[in-house]
Amino acid sequence: MDLRDDVILIILAALLVFLLIGTGGKETPINEIEHVDEEDLTVETRVAIYSGQGTWNESVVALERLFLWMNLTVELVDAPQINGEGLEGFDIFCVPGGDMYQYSRDISPEGKEKIKEFVLGGGGYLGVCGGAYFAGERVVWRGDILPMTPLGLYRGTATGPDDRVVPYPGYNMCDVEITSQRHPITANLSQPCVMLYYWGPVLVPGEGSCAEILGVYGGIKLPAMLAVPCGSGRVFLVGCHPEIEEDSLRDGSTFAEELDDQGSDWELLQSAVLWLEGH
Repeated sequence: MDLRDDVILIILAALLVFLLIGTGGKETPINEIEHVDEEDLTVETRVAIYSGQGTWNESVVALERLFLWMNLTVELVDAPQINGEGLEGFDIFCVPGGDMYQYSRDISPEGKEKIKEFVLGGGGYLGVCGGAYFAGERVVWRGDILPMTPLGLYRGTATGPDDRVVPYPGYNMCDVEITSQRHPITANLSQPCVMLYYWGPVLVPGEGSCAEILGVYGGIKLPAMLAVPCGSGRVFLVGCHPEIEEDSLRDGSTFAEELDDQGSDWELLQSAVLWLEGH
């Protein structure tokens, strides 16, 4: 073996050590997230993520990374921006998990009207957990109707958390059984989806509602996911947290890393975004 062979062996050994060690529990830098190959989703699609008071930071961060993975342009917006400028120039408005009562207090009646006009005019609304609570006509929290004014994007009530899914105030994984294989969002999903439940709502469409139930909480068979046409726009709501990756750090969060989601739910949200965009 000559000197050249020795050098090659040293380089290969160093490379092997690097691959074995990897990043060792460090989260993936936001500028190094691997992007999905989806030609229908481009940087021309602009997403506003609500990040005002009461939002759950882990949900905001995970959703931002999710949309960047989809090659979308993302901007964080707060209540003063919505109350003043509205959502002009955006294609999708995403409201993350958090305190829907605080959302309702901070976003003014004029701001709520601007959100409704945005959706009715062709925009998409994606509500996760607290954002799903915020979308309906009425919110029931632990048996009490909250004195708040939700957005009223569909006829229905959001009620929770439900101890039959996960006893409050805990969190855990839950099964979401797909009830509509015909809808574009859920057409290619396996049964069931396993998602993080963290005080989420049961989404109950009211009489005459055009909401389509896409999935139910396993065990109690009550609505966990809705798709709703709203004027020229569309609304997707989910009571769980599909944005949180329990077995991956690409979401920028270590929350619930002790749990196993049995695969990513980002593909579900990718399908939801495509549907919100009219694909």
